[in-house]
Amino acid sequence: MSPPWSKLLERLAKPLGRRPTLRRLDDPETIKQGLWHEYAAHDLLFQLYGPEADSPFYPYHCPTIFAAVERLNIQPRLTELAPEARLGRPDGAWEWLDASTFVLIDLPGALSVQMAVRMMAERAGQPIATFDHWPAAGVQRSFNANSYRHMEPLAWPPQQPNLNVAVDSTDVLNVMVTLAPRLHQLKQRGIPPDAPALVMCDSRRTIASKPGPGDFDNRYFIDDAMLPSADWLQRRGVSTLAFFGESMQSSPSSDLTMFINECHRAGMKLINLGLNDPGSWAIPLPMMPPPPVRMTGLTFPKSRVGGFGKRVPVPSESSGGSFSGAGG
Repeated sequence: MSPPWSKLLERLAKPLGRRPTLRRLDDPETIKQGLWHEYAAHDLLFQLYGPEADSPFYPYHCPTIFAAVERLNIQPRLTELAPEARLGRPDGAWEWLDASTFVLIDLPGALSVQMAVRMMAERAGQPIATFDHWPAAGVQRSFNANSYRHMEPLAWPPQQPNLNVAVDSTDVLNVMVTLAPRLHQLKQRGIPPDAPALVMCDSRRTIASKPGPGDFDNRYFIDDAMLPSADWLQRRGVSTLAFFGESMQSSPSSDLTMFINECHRAGMKLINLGLNDPGSWAIPLPMMPPPPVRMTGLTFPKSRVGGFGKRVPVPSESSGGSFSGAGG
């Protein structure tokens, strides 16, 4: 069994000695009509929003948020998309994007997913998820199958985020199921193993406010093991690192700064583009390396089954801090 599938099963807390019952997207019995609700499952989303099995980037695909769909019984919802995902393609957009480029998309979660799919549709790429946290249990009501399939799309931008959760990432899962039919079609055409990596990051992960007692703290950071080294990238022909933030003035999240500086020291070209500047989608600008920030000593609560997320203890509770939905 490949390491990413093993990690997915570990997040689900299922014994690895058993034969996995995970479905495959290439099985004609898995997706019969190509409708969004058919993809609302952990195993299918994990495959869709990650590299193909023969890609060298496959081991860097993070399983946690996908496992949450199964473990926490989350029902992702159909949603409207952001204007930036629907905007007409600017002349020359993404023509710089090729196998020699590694892209860090550091936007609020659902926007990272939308722009990654857009780049794949309009040029090339293979998505890689870094969402290493658990959404809180109970953030969505349960719907019967018929109501779930026929409900109206949620409005964009997401309304009424759960204020009892540090990073309310239900918008990420909602966008994933919404774009799943389109992404599946793209993948059926074939994604070459050397397609440029589109690393989807949630820029809220380290800057969200710490929730209070009794709430759910799922802040997290991207550690060194979740990104390849500059040497690893260069040995595979990657010579350019592109940073995609909300604006041309956006600073990379603190947990990305050491990696960006490592790439710069190794001689890789750094370029910058902004969500609010479609002109930069065609002509990215040179980027100076950001001041490096060491994450040593930074602690966010981890779950016992991997990934980040735990209930903040209430002072009156003697053993608080557990979160049964994700394993505590």
